[in-house]
Amino acid sequence: MTDPHPQSTPVPERPEQPTERTIEIADASDGEGAKETGYGNLWIPLLVVPAGIVFAIVGIFALFGSLSGSEGDLSDNLALVVSGGKNERQQALFNLARQAAENQAAVQTGEDAPWSVDPGFNGEVRAAMEGLGPDEYEFRLVLAILLCSLEDGQGVETLVELARLTDEQDENGAIRLGALQNLGLLAENQRAVPGDVEAIAIALVTHSDSGLRMGAAGVLAVLGGDKARQALGGALEDADLQVRATAALSLSRLTPPDPMAVPLLKDMTGMELWESARQNTPGQFRRSSDIQRYRVWAAEAIGRYGPAYEAFMAGLKESDDLQVRGAALRYESKKL
Repeated sequence: MTDPHPQSTPVPERPEQPTERTIEIADASDGEGAKETGYGNLWIPLLVVPAGIVFAIVGIFALFGSLSGSEGDLSDNLALVVSGGKNERQQALFNLARQAAENQAAVQTGEDAPWSVDPGFNGEVRAAMEGLGPDEYEFRLVLAILLCSLEDGQGVETLVELARLTDEQDENGAIRLGALQNLGLLAENQRAVPGDVEAIAIALVTHSDSGLRMGAAGVLAVLGGDKARQALGGALEDADLQVRATAALSLSRLTPPDPMAVPLLKDMTGMELWESARQNTPGQFRRSSDIQRYRVWAAEAIGRYGPAYEAFMAGLKESDDLQVRGAALRYESKKL
């Protein structure tokens, strides 16, 4: 499961201008060698921060893919999660996640939430979670995300429990990855998370699975602290380029940005690194759009280091890639 790639409908985004405020579910329908892994249809190259609880959509796509069918309201769907058949439960869980994301997005734009939350609904969700089987981790993850969207502390507690699952309990790592990323996103959105989340992420950044290492490296960007900085520095030596790239981008987001990431970030803005990776890791970096995103993110990351790298940023205005040139121009405009 070391190379997660999706085959599902992407979360709406503006791919022509990648930013730090999107989470992507890229579309691999072009058939360019996507590798089937334990993550199913989910490909998240690194943790990039959304404006709200879009991660509910990410979590449900990761577990079940895009489903269709009757929708119902929040309470109707929760009832089906508890007592429906297998397909009904999955459909209802998908609907709950999407409705929570839609409500959160509406609130953040000053609009009325499209899905009403009845008094006592939090208690209904908690009761539903208590009724789950001990190994129904997928359902537990999504209900925890739902509770987080309702600002219920049990959601965070459950995410921490899921992030601590063992390899035997979570064979392909998808549950731990989802829990860890959601905890990081909560922290980024100024929501309190337990202090031991950092220790969990630091432990996973050296896990045998590169997907978990990559997710942990992304989360450490928002947890910060000297131990996180040290762990990310070690991840710059990881055998997997996506893990190294995630660590470098995370180091650029610490306060202050860590200069040890700059050499790799510079390499990431060009094509030589990626062409070499294509040859050495068959199946990865096949799509030019994937590489372009990394190149743009790297250019934006170098811009965070300030005046010391203005000459390098100026040179990127001559890049062979239009989007990289755009990142350099945006950096220049911010100085004006």
